[in-house]
Amino acid sequence: MTRERSPLPQTHLRTLCFVRDGDRVLLLKRRHPPHEGRYNAPGGKIESDEDPYEACLREVHEETGLRLEHPRLRALLTVISRMERAQWLLFVFVADRPADPPDPISTDEGTLAWVRLAEVASLPVAADIPLILPRLFAPDRDVLIGKIYAEGDEVVEYAFRDA
Repeated sequence: MTRERSPLPQTHLRTLCFVRDGDRVLLLKRRHPPHEGRYNAPGGKIESDEDPYEACLREVHEETGLRLEHPRLRALLTVISRMERAQWLLFVFVADRPADPPDPISTDEGTLAWVRLAEVASLPVAADIPLILPRLFAPDRDVLIGKIYAEGDEVVEYAFRDA
């Protein structure tokens, strides 16, 4: 993939965490931009005093009420938007639903739903979710490294490889 290189003034560090319960995954229908009205995994900003793992644990707890045990890093994605002159570095984790957890709560961030993995692509989801989700839960896969070019809510080009 050959593209013109131009300096991007801002890089945003974020986490996402796909919490799995059998053949279902916990998704958040977002009430705020980005991806307002679309489903995405719980996650958010990495604060200045956190590493990605700590941010994952905090964000999932804040957005769902769940306290995860041992989330695993499964993808490192760079999402580039020339329209917004920005890029996001996403640390994508997966975790199993904790044993005997409270029911997930909905918060100001959005409404939570357990969605069957086979049905995720039929929902209004963030555009990269159908591309990465099958790879995240595949057994014996390395960490997925990816670069995604997006314009608004649409993926225009992407490339993935295993680390």
